Amino acid sequence: NLIVQVKNNQVMRVVPLENEDVNECWIADRDRFSYESLNGDERLTQPMLKQGGQWQAVDWQTALEYVANGLRQIKTDHGASAIGALVSPHSTVEELALAGALVRGLGSENIDYRLRAADFTPAGGIRWLGTSIASLSNLQRVLVVGSNLRKDHPLFAQRIRQAVRKGAAVSVIASSTELATRDAWAMSLAGVTTVAAGGWAQALADVATAIGAEKGVSVPAEGNASAEAKAFAQSLLGGERKAILLGNAAAHHAEASQLLALAQWIGEQTGASVGFLTEAANTVGAQWVDALPGQGGLNAAQMLSGGLKAVLLLNNEPEFDSAVGEHTAAGLEHAQMVVTLSPFKANLAFSDV
Repeated sequence: NLIVQVKNNQVMRVVPLENEDVNECWIADRDRFSYESLNGDERLTQPMLKQGGQWQAVDWQTALEYVANGLRQIKTDHGASAIGALVSPHSTVEELALAGALVRGLGSENIDYRLRAADFTPAGGIRWLGTSIASLSNLQRVLVVGSNLRKDHPLFAQRIRQAVRKGAAVSVIASSTELATRDAWAMSLAGVTTVAAGGWAQALADVATAIGAEKGVSVPAEGNASAEAKAFAQSLLGGERKAILLGNAAAHHAEASQLLALAQWIGEQTGASVGFLTEAANTVGAQWVDALPGQGGLNAAQMLSGGLKAVLLLNNEPEFDSAVGEHTAAGLEHAQMVVTLSPFKANLAFSDV
């Protein structure tokens, strides 16, 4: 839903393509101006190979042969399980599918897009919004958990703001980091529970307890039906069109699976849809093409903890894009070959190609 305007083989401007079902006529500032990086100094225009500690520009044939030979040798010496791929959910479906085909073609199940995750419990299905984007504008009740909505998902925020202007009640469970101030949401909020991330599961359990008491049903986790929890429960029990939305911080949470389970129970009891405000452009696509570890495969945290001999990094910089952050280099230092696939000169300190 973008129009990319090009002049003299350079991207000069990015503007929205109108689509009422997705972005209407809007575009976020970061999408409008991020094209500038394409013309930056860090843009990679041809393959590079580290030789004697120095980076040298090489042709495609040389780079591809180096990687192919290296992967074959590492598989022979250490087995296929010593090879893994960390892929970004910002990558295209085609890129993710091909990365999976490459890794699995070598006999490994070590592939994962969940670099920022702390809880790797299988989801039991694809994590997605749970409803159509357009329907957000017509919701009557919304519960948002762990999201700085306007910063993380500005176009979703714009949709929900439309719903508020029509009378929707939006409740929020978040920490001061995500919530900032009520004014930062640019919409009126019916209820706010500001609690550290470690308390989100308990806050949801409190809401579940209040709903259970109201409906006379048992609850999956013990909570305290406080006045605040009762207000949240009453809000979700009212209205017809409603949604529970888990934000980026909830998806990355150490108790992400518990947050989802509680949200799903609340959704079942109130008739609300349950979904994730997904962190990247293609989080759903990454799940759809199974960019996830198979049986016996390592997840992202395990791969970054060390032990792999060959690592493929697709469109990511683990130092900035993963939960382990600055410890990335230590986790990759024992790898014999690190291959970065990126439009930019990324991961220079520990990559070989």
